[in-house]
Formats: sequence, C-alpha cells, structure tokens
Amino acid sequence: MNMSATNLVGIEAAIESDTLYKLFRALPACKELGDADCMLLFSCLEVSHHQVGSTIYRANSTSDNTVRLIIKGEVTGITPGQNRCIRLNNGDVFGLFSFLDQDRLHSATLIAASDLTLLSINREYFNVIMLEDQELGLLLQRFMFHLLSRMSLKLENEYSPTPLINHPEQGNA
Repeated sequence: MNMSATNLVGIEAAIESDTLYKLFRALPACKELGDADCMLLFSCLEVSHHQVGSTIYRANSTSDNTVRLIIKGEVTGITPGQNRCIRLNNGDVFGLFSFLDQDRLHSATLIAASDLTLLSINREYFNVIMLEDQELGLLLQRFMFHLLSRMSLKLENEYSPTPLINHPEQGNA
C-alpha cells in the first residue's frame, strides 16, 4: 500500500469513528447513500454548536444563505404575526428556502431549545463545489432534495386532517 492509500484509509477511519459522523450517517436522508458518498457529504459540512436559549437567526433578518441540519438537539421556531410555533429536532433541516432563494428573508425566529449541534453549508461554498467538483455538487444537490422531500412529507403528515371513521360519505368500513 502506498503512502496516499495509507493516508486515505486513515482519514476514512477517523471520519467513521467520529461521533457526529455516526449521527449524520444514521439520518434517514443518508440511508440510501454508500459510505464513500456519506463521508464526502459530511466533509463538506461545517459543524456548529449552540447553547440552549441562543438565537440562531431572527424572523425578517437577511439570510446568510446557509442550510442547517440538526444533528443533535432541538430548535424552536416562532413565526411572527401568525403566533405559530414549531419544534425541530434530529434530522430536521432549516434555512433551505433562503439557501435556494438568496434574496429571501428568514420567515421565523429560531432558538436553540436544548444544547444544539448543527451541520451546515452556505451557498457560496456550495457554488465553489459546483464549479470545481460537479460530481460532488450533484451529490450535495441530491442530498438536499432528499432533505426537502422529507421535510415536505413531514409537513404533509403533521398538518393533514385526521380522517373521520365511519363518515357518512365513506360508508361503513
């Protein structure tokens, strides 16, 4: 084995033993990905830690064009004027719309409801990856699509009306 192969094996072993990588690898959006793709994605993401009660961003503030994935902890989102409160936790994503639409303001104030660990990527770094390594850029795009799909399904399930049992129009089951 040459020196480069030895270094690569060492890097892979270090990533695989990382607690945050293990949490990332266990997320539903990573289930269909191979180990090498998951390691590549993980290596593109920036880790940040936030203490309980800290504000991640405020509603109507200018976006930093960063998509964030909760790897550990909970976030409370408060939408102004609508008095809606949401709770996000492990595997949930936020900031995706302002990542995609760079002129968009944040629609909610997000506060760490517990000690929090996030993985994130900003639009500028993503654009560099798309230019320099299109294959990795496409992998990142597919990963974000899976996150968006999961988020859409979650919202659909949480906000869909509960079906009525033995509703007159349905007949008897």
